[in-house]
Amino acid sequence: MRRKTMNISQIRCREVDAVKRIIFLLVLLIPFGMAGCSSDDDGGNDNGEEPNEDAQVSYVLGSGNANMPSSGTIIAQYADAPAGSEIRRLVDDNADTKYVTHHSSFNITWNGNSSKAVTSYSLTSAADTPEMDPKAWTLYGSNDNTTWTELDAQANQLFTARKEEKSYEVDNATSYRYYRLSVEANNGGTATQIAEWKLVAVRSYTENINDLISSKGSSTFSAITPMGRQHENDREATAADLEWLADPAEEPEPFGDNGSKMAWNTFNVVSIYPNNGMPALSDVNQRWIGDCCLCAVCASMAYLYPRFIKHIIKDNQDKTYTVTMYDPKGKQISVGVGGDYFVGNSGDLGALGGRNKEVTWATILEKAVVKWHQVYKGTSNINGIGTEYVAAIFTGNGESYGFGAGALVSDDLKRAVEVSLKQGRMVIGGFLRSDEPVDENWVSTSGHAFTFILPDDDSHLFKMRNPWGGKTDGVMKVKDDNRIPPMIDLRICVPGAAKNYGVGPDLGGYIPNF
Repeated sequence: MRRKTMNISQIRCREVDAVKRIIFLLVLLIPFGMAGCSSDDDGGNDNGEEPNEDAQVSYVLGSGNANMPSSGTIIAQYADAPAGSEIRRLVDDNADTKYVTHHSSFNITWNGNSSKAVTSYSLTSAADTPEMDPKAWTLYGSNDNTTWTELDAQANQLFTARKEEKSYEVDNATSYRYYRLSVEANNGGTATQIAEWKLVAVRSYTENINDLISSKGSSTFSAITPMGRQHENDREATAADLEWLADPAEEPEPFGDNGSKMAWNTFNVVSIYPNNGMPALSDVNQRWIGDCCLCAVCASMAYLYPRFIKHIIKDNQDKTYTVTMYDPKGKQISVGVGGDYFVGNSGDLGALGGRNKEVTWATILEKAVVKWHQVYKGTSNINGIGTEYVAAIFTGNGESYGFGAGALVSDDLKRAVEVSLKQGRMVIGGFLRSDEPVDENWVSTSGHAFTFILPDDDSHLFKMRNPWGGKTDGVMKVKDDNRIPPMIDLRICVPGAAKNYGVGPDLGGYIPNF
């Protein structure tokens, strides 16, 4: 028999033809394999058979949706949702619809098309049947859908009304691709229902002022330390220094020109967050200590990063607090603060505090800086402490940009403030001259630091808050009158560790809450 031979090209051609035939057959079979699937994820089928509860069902959600911080896919653990109550109903921004599963414990997973740092989330109760509300759950984050990090846990939750949205803050600065809501119990119903699930992450803001910085600004960037040039020559702490800093029982030395006035005394502390449990600008009112820049930075953090403040202050539940700060090399350290012993006398709080002279979170932070300053600068006296210096102590990043008075025309000044605030950068500044009328309530003060805030309308460039507080909580409105703007200087500080705890570009103006 004559042997049939083929060259390499003939063999390859036959192999390609075989592969093509296989692919063709597979394509023909795909419609039959998909016949029982539905993009609506209703978990049912057309032949009356019971759904497979072990099968996961999903729904693809586009960008620009109101529930999730990006486009992506939401996945239910069980495919038992009744028609009309599928998993897609959970993210349709409509409290009149609901997702239902006949389980009291189950997982719902969000697979985003981009990683986001979720800072809060909410659940909305359905329009009926309270016993089917979720009662206990845990929120997790993951970047590989395998290893999960617990972000928040809730137990014994009660929705007091139908279609009620309950929001929860998340102490999270890490961007995750996956988020999982693990419901562990409901209120005794035979099924569980949720009207809405929303994840909230800080949105980015891409506009910048690089052109202004490069042409008219100055920088504190340092190649030696992330804390900036202002911290390059600070002292180093010993092991004993760090132990002293961390111990809330260790008090800093008294300071100031008037020894009796700057004495330390005991004060009653009701709540360090007197404004509905969150830091507010009105909690920051300067008194006896000449640290206006520190005050202005604290107010800016309250405006941009209220959650970051709560993140760095730990209540030890024994009238003491531990504050997370950074040393001159950018290393994270702990500073212990005795929570009822502050500058003042005869019941008169002389330290930074609330508008009614009450101790607030700002009082805690000021005292932590006093202890920090005593170790790394050799003195507890923080009078005259600079904006960029103190901002780095809280955030771990001392990079900042400065613009002198008159360096920017009004339009550029407005743009520098607006863009920086929407980017999450703290903006502090002041006036070249004093006693110039700014608005109907306030005049300018030189050698003093103010916190910059977005305006409420287009008739003003921006607002500036005086840490002295007082009428209008110290807030003054700055117009483009060719008189006040040329007197204003700016210091713009990058947010460092606070970055993912911010309000984001949807930041609004500030109206005092009293």
